[in-house]
Amino acid sequence: MDDVTRQAFATATGVLAAVYLALWMHLQDPYWAALSVLIIANVDRDALFTKGVLRMAGTAVGIALGYSIGQWMEGQAWMQLTLVAVAAAIGTYCRQRSAYGYAWFYGGLTFALLILYTMVQPQDLYDFAHYRFYEILIGVVCGTLSSWALGPRAGGLPAHIVAQAAGSTAENARRQSFVAALGATTIVITWALFDLPQLPQVLISSLVVLDADPLATRHRGVQRIFGCIIGGTAGIAVVMLDASGQVWWTAALFLGVFTFARLHLTKSPQAYIGTQSAIAYLVTLVGAGPPTTLDPPIDRLVGIVIGVSIITVLVWALNPPKPAIEAGA
Repeated sequence: MDDVTRQAFATATGVLAAVYLALWMHLQDPYWAALSVLIIANVDRDALFTKGVLRMAGTAVGIALGYSIGQWMEGQAWMQLTLVAVAAAIGTYCRQRSAYGYAWFYGGLTFALLILYTMVQPQDLYDFAHYRFYEILIGVVCGTLSSWALGPRAGGLPAHIVAQAAGSTAENARRQSFVAALGATTIVITWALFDLPQLPQVLISSLVVLDADPLATRHRGVQRIFGCIIGGTAGIAVVMLDASGQVWWTAALFLGVFTFARLHLTKSPQAYIGTQSAIAYLVTLVGAGPPTTLDPPIDRLVGIVIGVSIITVLVWALNPPKPAIEAGA
């Protein structure tokens, strides 16, 4: 069995473990645990370990700051909006410039999510922070252990946390951080005006596609929407075939994640389609147990498409293609 297939098997196993553990603990949104397994998945053991540690570090700091500051922001809409925009900008800038950008990005994203929650359901801020921390923790632990036990070079412990080189120039990182701030602001205002569903999902979907290379962002945006259609359609098909049956739901969840994770883990130019297909598949199938209605997953999928569409338009508008150099110029 090749390394990609082994890691895909380990990822699918980790997802099942994370989902069932989150359900057993009666956590709010078990799909966050499942998504955390998928997002840190990597054929390289050190890279997976690094992403897991940085994901937890960023999440913990983001929750602590978001909860502390969020309590004082209730009812102050413009201040909340400003904090969300600043968090999006800082997270995006440091993601592209810091050696530990993954922690910065998820710290900023988590902070922004908690501030958003003070706008949507301020009375439930503590529960949101509490559940989110444990959902992410479960996902990271299950993903790491499943890779250690079943992935490539099973049994070998990771050697160290791997720092990354800056992925962008300071000027370009500033430009993309401005896009992130403007995108976050646009999303929140659009949500307020039109009562859009799943505001947190819309924000997450918009920021994760931002790349240091604007062309890559455009490409990933298209792939994300395409993957959303594939994974969402597959998930809806499972629901329509009676996903309420525990055995059928479990088998479909494992096989779907395994299939999409194989593409996600490759170095193919289309790998991001696998990433997004797996994400859409998970948010469609994983709730407080096997889904009994299509409304919640469809709302999440709509949120993904809205977020990606907004940020893709902004990237096109604020990062115009460089004019071709005329011959002889």
